[in-house]
Amino acid sequence: MHIHRHGRLEAALAALLSVGAGAPSGAASDWPQLWGPTVSGAVEATVPAGAWQLRELWRRPIGSGYSAVTVSGERGYTAESDGATDHAIAFDVKTGRTLWRVPLGETHRGHDGSRDGPIATPAVSAGRVFMTGPRGTLVAFDAASGKELWRKDLLAVPQAQAPFYGFGASPIVAGGRVVIQLGGAEKSGLAAFDAASGALAWTALPSETKGNSSGYTMAAPFALRGQSLLVVTAHDRVFAVKAEDGALAWSHPLAEAEEPMRAPLVLGEDRVLVSRGNSSVLLAVAREGDAWKASEAWTSTRLKGGHSPTVHDNNGSLFGFSGQYLLCIDAKTGEPRWREKTYSGTLIRVGKHLVVLGDSSGVLRVAEAAPTGYREVARANAFNAGSQSIVAPSYGGGRIFVRNVEEMVAFAVSGAPDAGVNP
Repeated sequence: MHIHRHGRLEAALAALLSVGAGAPSGAASDWPQLWGPTVSGAVEATVPAGAWQLRELWRRPIGSGYSAVTVSGERGYTAESDGATDHAIAFDVKTGRTLWRVPLGETHRGHDGSRDGPIATPAVSAGRVFMTGPRGTLVAFDAASGKELWRKDLLAVPQAQAPFYGFGASPIVAGGRVVIQLGGAEKSGLAAFDAASGALAWTALPSETKGNSSGYTMAAPFALRGQSLLVVTAHDRVFAVKAEDGALAWSHPLAEAEEPMRAPLVLGEDRVLVSRGNSSVLLAVAREGDAWKASEAWTSTRLKGGHSPTVHDNNGSLFGFSGQYLLCIDAKTGEPRWREKTYSGTLIRVGKHLVVLGDSSGVLRVAEAAPTGYREVARANAFNAGSQSIVAPSYGGGRIFVRNVEEMVAFAVSGAPDAGVNP
């Protein structure tokens, strides 16, 4: 994954920052994978507008890397480099204190604008932590102790190929399996491993998929008429497979082949938003008997790809970035509702609010997720201006977690004594 401010890096980032396919088990206040419980960059927490105060709880140094924070109970998980070795770490969410730190492998060196260290984000499920190392190892750890449970070489999967910027796709947990998107010289697909044993369960490499897709992004869970699917953006198309066996359910070609920028965003049971470098397209998905069909509802050049997820408010609005602007888009038509010059960054949605981190300003903002206009309700300086902060925020247990390649910071969302408001 290219960690430049432009191009594949951010694409990769967005992806890696996105972990999960199928919400791993955990409390309602958990953030168990990169883009939250449903891989949508959102959580339905109840935080009243007046409660948003962004009170800093703790700040600590962290090694280089682009791994975001996941949260399960009173523990958080991420990954870092110490300059020689890449590590997965667990920390106490109340204090930031490291609880365990275990090696992934020799540090992956950054190049062409990227920094050293891990790219993917850990996924947490059923007492285990799953992490992709940038050199191609998929590792399972005991969440409580950090004990390594199993380790797999992703390059041993048929047709897998090491991406130019290192393995950056984040694992997701679906149906008792750890699923990861892999790229290759000719195809892009998925591999699923048994979560308990690490045994390879299935691979999915659709025959029509073409192009050198680096595999920096990941799948998203998609339920349609009771069928559990995983939907994926590849180099030249979007496709979905059945979660239980990887069998192809549907496939839709994209107008131009290019590096996948982000995981798809599933809207309800019948729509999928696909964001690419210069545009976004909304697909309408229907099932007729045993057959699925996807068709394009609209395409917008206003909503463009980057390292941030686009989020949906469940009431007909999409929120995302287009260069220096934060946009609100009508999800039905693709037409803009408003835009605000916040400069580029990343965002998530927590209940009825957007949490936005500037990628070079270091400013953390909270604004209403409303179709009528941008209204900011809280702000804090998370990092020094000019620092590279392209990892999306995370939310868990009434706290916001942000990190860059040097620091990790936790904020309470209100003035409560410890963690703030819980969902």
